[in-house]
Amino acid sequence: MKKIFKNDAFQFLSLSMGITLLVFAVEAAKGRIVVRTVYFTLLDVLDIIVAVSIFIGLFQVWVKPATIVKWLGKGSGLKGFLLVCTFPIFMGGSLFTIFPLLKTLREKGARVGALASFITAWGGKAPLLPLETQFLGWPFAVLRLSLVVLFAFIMGVLMDWVGDGPAKMDPNKEAREMA
Repeated sequence: MKKIFKNDAFQFLSLSMGITLLVFAVEAAKGRIVVRTVYFTLLDVLDIIVAVSIFIGLFQVWVKPATIVKWLGKGSGLKGFLLVCTFPIFMGGSLFTIFPLLKTLREKGARVGALASFITAWGGKAPLLPLETQFLGWPFAVLRLSLVVLFAFIMGVLMDWVGDGPAKMDPNKEAREMA
């Protein structure tokens, strides 16, 4: 039970519920707006969360840690950086999909620099390119995507230089805790 109260998610949930109750106490109409917004937001993301959970479960079963280490681990070198600096640009999805994926990659042996490059490159969002070029033009879009790749590479190198530090995880920790 102690672990539940130390959990960051539990603490954020408790804080947000407390603030919501405070808003209700001060002005009930605004409190109802908060609850309605939370409700509809949860409905919007529920299908994403379920789909991502299934995907992460399949990923855990089908992808061996050795494969992740080969492509994104310490010895992957330039090919690993090229992969994580370019591939995520073409991925869609929200933070609800990316962070669980990154956690799984880390647990399977991806280095911190690869994760930093991945999340930086993912911000490039190539699926939005047609809309971006329509409003801002091709020169802007090409320059922005080029800079995303460059800075994803720089971010990865810097994060690897800093080291594994607090991002280091034990891949079997959660399984042992659940048992």
